[in-house]
This record gives sequence, C-alpha cells and structure tokens, in this order.
Amino acid sequence: MEKALLLYSGGLDTSVMISWLQEKLSLSVSTLTLDVGNTDLNAIAAKAESLGAYPVFVHDAKDQFADRFIAKSIMSNGNYEGYPLSTALARPLMAEEAVHYAHKIGAKYIVHGSTGRGNDQVRFEVSIKAFDPSIEVLAPVREWNMMRSDEIEYAKTHGIPVKLDGKYSIDENIWGRSVEGPDIEDIGKGLPEDVYEWVVPPWKAEKNVEITLAFDGGIPTEMNGEKMKLSDLIMKLNALAGSAGIGLIDHVENRVVGLKSHEVYECPAAAVITHAHRYLESLILNRNEAEVKMMLDWQFSKFVYGGLWHDPVMNAINAAEAEFNRDITGEIRMKLFGGHIFNEGAWGSTFIYNRDLINYSSSKFDQRVSKGFIEVYGNATVHSHNRKTAVDQEMAGSYFDL
Repeated sequence: MEKALLLYSGGLDTSVMISWLQEKLSLSVSTLTLDVGNTDLNAIAAKAESLGAYPVFVHDAKDQFADRFIAKSIMSNGNYEGYPLSTALARPLMAEEAVHYAHKIGAKYIVHGSTGRGNDQVRFEVSIKAFDPSIEVLAPVREWNMMRSDEIEYAKTHGIPVKLDGKYSIDENIWGRSVEGPDIEDIGKGLPEDVYEWVVPPWKAEKNVEITLAFDGGIPTEMNGEKMKLSDLIMKLNALAGSAGIGLIDHVENRVVGLKSHEVYECPAAAVITHAHRYLESLILNRNEAEVKMMLDWQFSKFVYGGLWHDPVMNAINAAEAEFNRDITGEIRMKLFGGHIFNEGAWGSTFIYNRDLINYSSSKFDQRVSKGFIEVYGNATVHSHNRKTAVDQEMAGSYFDL
C-alpha cells in the first residue's frame, strides 16, 4: 500500500482527510504535527491515532522556528502590507520537515489541507518541490472542491469527532495568530470582540507595562535585564504586550492568488520587537544604508509571503540583511499602554546619532559649510529647471506667433 504523509492540525479539514485518503485513494496515512507555538501536541496525536493514522509524528519546532526563521524576519523587519509575517514564515519550515519525515517512512505523497483560495497552497507546494520534485503533493480540499458543509456531513457519517461550533478559522504560532471567518469577511461590520484572544482590546487595557529590550546583532537577547533564548522571550513578551492592548491588526490584504481577504492578526511580541528594531536602526544606520535596507526589507517580505523562502535570491537577501544588522546592538526602554508603544530611552555604543552635532546650542557643527553644500547639491535641479523654463517660454512664444 502506498504511503501518504499528512500535515495534520487536528481541525475539520485534516481530520476528514485521514479517512478520505484511506477510503478514496487506498493510501496508508501517517501524520506530522509541528509545534511552532500554542499547539496541544498530545491531544492532536491521540486524535490522529484514533482516526487510523500510523505512524503519528509530533515535532517541537519552536526553537527551530525562532532561530532560523523569526530571527531573519526580525533583522528584515518582516512586514507584508502592514502586519508582521507569521503564518507565511512557518510554512517553509513545515514543508522542510514534511519532506524529511516523508523520506523517513518512504511516503510517495505529502498532503496538506489548504484551499484553492489561499496562499498556503503556494507556500507548501513550492517549498516541497524545491526539496524533492519527485514527491507528489495532494491538496484534497482544492482538488475535490470540498465545501465545509461536505466535510461536516462526511465527518458525521464516518464518526469523525470534530468541533462543529468553531466560529473562526485560526492559525497560530509563537510569532502571531491569524483569524478568518464569516463575521470578519463581512466588511460592512466592525470586528466582533470575541476575535481578541492574545490582545486585550485597547479600550479595556488598563495595564501599564514597561519593558527594556537588549539587541545584539539585530536580535533581542534580553528582556528587563534577563537573558533568554529567542523563543522564550517572544512567548513571554506576547503575554506582557497583549495585556497592554498591543498587537491587534485589522487588515485587508492582497493574496498571491489575486483575491483580497479581510483578516485579523494578533502579534503582540512581533509588534514590539519590530518597533524596537526599527528604532535602533534609525539611530545606527546612515541614510544610504537605511534606504537600501528598506528596499531589501520589502523584497524579503514579498518573497516570504509569496512562498519563495527557498528561492536562491533569499540567500543573497538574508546575507545582506545580516550585514546591515551587524551593528544593530543596544537597549531600548518602552512603555506599553492602551494599544500604543512609547519610547522611554535608548542606549548603545554603535549609534551614529550624535546629540552634540544636532543640538542647536552646540558649536561642534559649523553651520557656515552648509551654504556651499547647498550650491553644489542643487546644481542639477537648478540648471535643469532653468533649461525647462527657457524651452517652455520659447514654445509658448512660437504658439502665439501662429
């Protein structure tokens, strides 16, 4: 019997697939569940086994995710159209591990539960094929045009235990939580308050949180004086920042497949860390570095969102981002309150921001040199503008001569 490895979340789609793959395609189904944050591994594994999957694999990937993927996103200020990348960032890791486990059991197929409307189908399949083009990828929801009502009916008739009262479709990892659903899709309505889980609604957030983050080479390594690994720092900061109303983003985005979607993201730690990282950059990088890095940041985010983590261009982008981040070292203290982040001070030995040079009471900068600078700097604009004015006047005169 041919084998299939299913990326298993424990939800309706993938739970139905275990039985569906066995019944419709006569496949032996194994499952892989990656813990990239907030996943009840034991319960999910037990459910997969009860549905006939064997072997069932669970993999704690929080540190892998933080150190290999989130760290690069922090250095690149990973942000797509206004929100920190989270779901998109985890998919290439899941694809890598799926190929690894498929090889381990000799599976011909890797199966995922993505729909034909979303981005994840692209992210999974491009990465899987990049690692092993010989593996066939199955996407039953897309290929069999499965509707939720069909899946629910199938689950009922086959005795598959699934939660049928779920109001939202949720994906979460330590870097963020994304929420979709009918009440969110109706753009004519405000957000239902029950979408908030990690973040206290800002109008209810009475907690005043003060934190100090220390960065070394672009990565946060300490919080409030305590050294900790990145995954632990992120999870701790999620709770602290979320309690102060930080990190909920109501967002309409342009998907890879050309559709627009309305989604909600909760990303307290990502919002604070990205804010702090950008602020340190503003104190350390010069103007040329900052301009080039902004272009690279956008390219990084575009490729990650579009499922191209394993394109060779990412090696070049990540190498350049690492070079830019070499000196992004220092501390920043912030106050978090009512959904807002307030800077309370920053310190570092690599800052090129110099108070003595910018201070209007300081004589360290000789203002007289600016006159000559302006004359040279403006040459191109002044001369070309004068040329254009003369040509326009000549053309206008020729017109009236007619």
